Amino acid sequence: MAATERIESGIEGLDKLIGGGFVKGSLIEIAGSEGTFKSTFAIQFAAKGISKGEKAMYISFEEPVESYRSLASDLGLSSEFARIDFKNIDIKEIVEGSDMNSPVGDAEALAKRIISMLDHPDRLVLDTVTTVALYSSRTMQRFEGGTTMAFIAPSPGDIRVMLFYLAGELRKKGCTVLLLAESGDESNTGDLYVPEQVLKYISDGKIELRRSNLGTRTPRSLVIEKMRHTNHTLDEQPITLTKNGIKVEAIEQ
Repeated sequence: MAATERIESGIEGLDKLIGGGFVKGSLIEIAGSEGTFKSTFAIQFAAKGISKGEKAMYISFEEPVESYRSLASDLGLSSEFARIDFKNIDIKEIVEGSDMNSPVGDAEALAKRIISMLDHPDRLVLDTVTTVALYSSRTMQRFEGGTTMAFIAPSPGDIRVMLFYLAGELRKKGCTVLLLAESGDESNTGDLYVPEQVLKYISDGKIELRRSNLGTRTPRSLVIEKMRHTNHTLDEQPITLTKNGIKVEAIEQ
């Protein structure tokens, strides 16, 4: 059997825990609550691709490019960031221009918009898929008094349809994709966390970034919850943020 082709993650200490890197062409979910270094992880992933001569694209649905440029500068990755194809997508623009009465109208509109922007990247980041799912899933519009438009929040079923559709379109492109998503603990059951719960079934891999429960000097940690075609540990691993970015302080087995 031929060896599975892998690419470096860009995270120091991680690749040795996942068989040498991410499987090329896979969809990887990076989940975590606020302040757990999701965007830092993604910038390092994209920058590593640039340093290897690959094409990297970063699509943000929330923060402007200036925020990411500043983050890259802090990590000493300004040169690499300047060569990343960075795009902002206005979710409201897509929602208002799509067919609200179509079962997959918004999903198709969003997927086509994203796919149309891809110029054969080797690496792609979507930040965050939570925003994509909650604001671009099949929603229904209602006119109040003939002038005011309101949007009904998508159901878990709507979100599932939208994410399966988007994942299917992305797989056709063959690039390696990081899907960033908001997550919480078991007590968090609101709409914000539905996309993350759906993604873990769709993705080829999932890494959960956490506030550490290890009681060590490191305030953050990660868990490799899923990685197809890979023999990996399920243990929580401490991580630190150095001047060069995230570093996994792997626990010796």
